[in-house]
Amino acid sequence: MLYKRLHLAILHKRMAEPRKRIQIVMGPRQVGKSTMVGQFASDLKVPCDIFAADAVNRYDNSWIPNRWQEERIKMDLRQEKERILVIDEIQKIENWSEQVKKEWDSDTRDGRNLKVILLGSSRVLLQKGLEESLAGRFETIKMGYWDWTEMRDAFGFSIDQYVYFGGFPGLADTVSDENRWHNLIEDSIISPILARDIVEIEEIRNSALLRQVFELACIESAKELSLTKMQSSLNKGTVPTIKTYLNILDQTMTVKPLQKYAPSAIREKNSIPKMQVYNSGFRNRYAQFSFDQARTNPTEWGRQVESSVGAHLANHSILDGFELLYWRNERKQECDYVLKKGQKLVAIEVKSSRADNTSGFEEFKKLYSDKISTALIVGPEGLPLEDFFGLKISDLF
Repeated sequence: MLYKRLHLAILHKRMAEPRKRIQIVMGPRQVGKSTMVGQFASDLKVPCDIFAADAVNRYDNSWIPNRWQEERIKMDLRQEKERILVIDEIQKIENWSEQVKKEWDSDTRDGRNLKVILLGSSRVLLQKGLEESLAGRFETIKMGYWDWTEMRDAFGFSIDQYVYFGGFPGLADTVSDENRWHNLIEDSIISPILARDIVEIEEIRNSALLRQVFELACIESAKELSLTKMQSSLNKGTVPTIKTYLNILDQTMTVKPLQKYAPSAIREKNSIPKMQVYNSGFRNRYAQFSFDQARTNPTEWGRQVESSVGAHLANHSILDGFELLYWRNERKQECDYVLKKGQKLVAIEVKSSRADNTSGFEEFKKLYSDKISTALIVGPEGLPLEDFFGLKISDLF
């Protein structure tokens, strides 16, 4: 039996309500959006058709209206009182939101009970279309990478497997064969994102540099890395280009350049970024240590754990709507992760051994005690990793 994510119940509840809003299911590649909607359709007693736009000419302005009209004809011929139309990878169609708005508003005026679900993997393109054309006509269901509890319950993942391989359900059956896992994450996830998905966001003049920026950022996950050092290490491109590429990677939920927390927004934006993958699998596609080697190397495993905690937080920063930052002072004291929502802060320190120094964490707590809602140490002498991954992050505020 296929594992059912909590998003399925949310979709069922919303679609059982009177027709009022388009449901937008959004999230990165390989998180189960299409599977979840397929599960939803299989449970229905209401007629439903699912179409995929991924192979359609992106400039075909007739494809969406034609699919919509077919659903109307079926409703009329079969005298259906309700029907559901699902379109997957909707962002593949140029000017999709204007076309959807026109058809949705037409049905609203005619009193036609044709409900609509749209799926998409490009957060930026979806959000742009929603804000420009569909204001007041939609609500979103955001699906992120799978948490440890989901990978555990669905595939029997241990906490160590999750720390190293991350939350890719489609690759769960291959982790015992790391060469196969490496090939599949490259061919089915990384290459399509870099070669296809990002092209939809904007024109990339140097695709080779984009890949090199991605790879270096993954390798250095959970570490500070200035854009100048990146440019020097890559020995190509310019600092502004590298910054642009990092922002695009952030938009595709692959790598997030964390800014340093500062009371001044200007100082925050001009800080040296700390690289952070959204999913541990991205980092370990390029790891020098195998799973077994990493587990038996305390220094490397400490880096793995910190990066996996950061990936979990990066993922939830999108789902739960908070800023993810870090903190470091001139004495090089550091707080690993700072969560910011409005004026509230959450401080999180990852401690992989009892000997780890937490002076930066304590200093940050002292400086910003009036703003901190929660302060956590994750690891020995703190909250166990298993418990941390089971937390509802939004409750920390």
